[in-house]
This record gives sequence, structure tokens and C-alpha cells, in this order.
Amino acid sequence: MEINIEKLKKVRWGYLLLGVVLLLFLGLIYAWSVFRAPLEKEFGWSKAQTSVTFSVSMMMFCLGGLAGGILNGKKGYRFTLSCCAACLFIGFAAASRINSLMGIYLSYGVFCGFGVGLGYNTAISLTVRWFPDKQGFVSGVTLMGFGFGGMLLGTLGAQLITSLGWRVTFLIFAVVFAVIVMICTFLMRQADDRFVRAMAAGGGAMQAAYEELDWRHMLRRRNFWLCFIWAIILSAAGLAIINESTTYASAFVGGDLTRAAALAGIVSIANGVGRVLSGQLFDVKGYRTAMLGVSVLYLAAAGALTLSLKTGSVPVLAAAFLLTGLGYGGVPPLNSAFTARFFGREHYAVNFSIINMNLIAASYLGPVCGGGSYGGTFLAIAAFAIVGAVITLLIRRPEQH
Repeated sequence: MEINIEKLKKVRWGYLLLGVVLLLFLGLIYAWSVFRAPLEKEFGWSKAQTSVTFSVSMMMFCLGGLAGGILNGKKGYRFTLSCCAACLFIGFAAASRINSLMGIYLSYGVFCGFGVGLGYNTAISLTVRWFPDKQGFVSGVTLMGFGFGGMLLGTLGAQLITSLGWRVTFLIFAVVFAVIVMICTFLMRQADDRFVRAMAAGGGAMQAAYEELDWRHMLRRRNFWLCFIWAIILSAAGLAIINESTTYASAFVGGDLTRAAALAGIVSIANGVGRVLSGQLFDVKGYRTAMLGVSVLYLAAAGALTLSLKTGSVPVLAAAFLLTGLGYGGVPPLNSAFTARFFGREHYAVNFSIINMNLIAASYLGPVCGGGSYGGTFLAIAAFAIVGAVITLLIRRPEQH
């Protein structure tokens, strides 16, 4: 049976839109802070206790991504997305009934975190497969949706909590998220192998994968470990600032938390934009230019942050947050595009989920670096940027070994 290439080239943009919508909702996992405050107020829990929930959810998110990659290969994407919907429904519904820390750790942390990981991996795998000729750009667009999800749905969540309470809000999310994911499950499609080969061939050598490797062979490649370490270091550099952005900004605006939050919001916006820009740069200029670009952004951010510390200037701080967000946003889509380009599309789902495990280490290293003096933190970011640039220069195409 022949396929209509031109028709599928148009239809695939609709699947990209579905992927963005799905990841937009899944991005709510980053909005834990809107639930944390009312829980602390009602139960008297400390920030240290509630912050464990986010750490658990991030770990389960990475494990869910790995499980999603395996399930996609064995059971198919519809089964994986159905499991995602079930986990989110159980997680949010159970969270609406909790009365203990262990309850919120299990409901929001374990079930919601794992469910988001399942859906995240599946949505990216499906959309990237439709665009072998635009791997970087599509990775950036889909991940932009994930990045903006926490900001947009976090605002909605805060409004619902104010008017209805956190228990009802969790219950609403349980139903809405399950329905949205199931709708996407029936509407999304996997790209035909013949279409993928045709688009990859039409895109030229720049779009062709260097090798087709499963995870076992990928782990034997030096390029994998270089990319993995690069991702840990440069994700940690962004998290060192993101975790302290509102607190740091408050000193510039006289302790006004609303203005401080608005300033810190620049990081989130730039994070989303950076994902698209870095992905596009990967497609046009290649992996080295794109990865070096992230280091350059972080170096500039470290300089601007240091200058803001000395001058107390709000515009300088805003520029520093902009550069930080652009740099941090560049890492996830480059991980995705790098995986597809260097290790192929056949085993992309599992391979990408393994590279994405860098978030576990980065989520620990970033806050540790950001826990000292601000001057020391900014110096650490500059050092991370330089190390990241050196690692990038060590990466070689397979035929250059």
C-alpha cells in the first residue's frame, strides 16, 4: 500500500500540535509550589518536608520516562498513554484525600510523577518521529509546551485553590488530566516507517542519523557519556539560579514578592523560548554550534548576575534572568535532537529516557551550588559553562573516531 507523502507532510503538523497540548498539561508537575503553601498552612508541614514531594516526583518522572520507552516498544503508544492517564487520575484523586506526608509523597510524588514521565516520553517520541528533517526544531517546540505548562496551569491551579480549595482542585485535575490524555491517545498516530525514511532522505545528510543503536550499544559510546555529563552540568547551572530566583529578586524590589515573582517569571518565559531557538540552531548549524551556544549564554548570564550583585540594578537582573532561562531551556531539546541524530530513531524512546535521567543528578547538584553565597553561585555557573564548552569540543561524529 502506497503512502501519500505530501498529505502526511501536512497532517504531521496537527500531530505536533497534539503533542504540544499533551505536554502543556503534563508540565503541571513543575507547578508543585502552588499546592505546597496551602498544604503547609493546613497541616503545619515545613518547606523541607513538602519539598521532598517535588524531589520524589522528579525521580519518578525520570523512571516513568524509562518505563515509557520500554512500554512503547513492547505494548505500543496507546497502551503507554492509557497507563499515563490512569496514573494521573489515581495520583490526583488520591492527593485530594491525603492527611499525611506519606500520602502526598505517594499520590503526587510517585503516581503523578511516574504518569507524567510515561506521557512525556511518549509524546516526544511520537512527535519527533514525524519530523526526522526538523529534529531540533520539533524537540524545542514540544518541550516549550512542557516548560510553559507549569507556569500557565500553575496560575490556573492557584485560582482554583483560592476559590474551591486544594482538595477540590486536585479532584478536578484528576478528571481533566485523565480525559485530556485519553483524547490525545485516540487522536495521535505513529509515523509510518516509509514516511520517516522518505523525509530523512529528503532532508539530506544533515538530518540522517549517524548510527542506529539500542541502549546497550549506546552506553558503550563515549559520545553518550559526554552528552550525559554535559546535560547534568548545564541543567544544574540553570537550577542553581531558578531555585533562588524569587528570593534573589526580592532584594532588588524591596521585598515585594509580587514584583519579585514577576522578575523571576522572566526565567520561565525565556526557558520556553530557548527551547525553540536552540532546537532550530541544532537543525541549521549542527550539534556543536548549538551546544556551545548554551555555554555562551550561561557565561553571559554569570557575568550579568555578578554585575547585578554589584550594582543592584533591576534591568541588569532582568537581562541576567533572560540569559539564564535561554541557556537552561536549550538543554532538553538538544538532548532530544542529539539522541536522535547520534543514536538513531529506531530505539529513540528508550535511549532518550536514559539520557533524560541526567535530571536526577542535576536536581541535586543545582540546589547544592545555589545554596552558598550568591557570588560563589555565579562563579560556579561560569565554571560549569566552561566545562560544558570543553565537553562539547570533545564530542565527535562516529566516522571521525
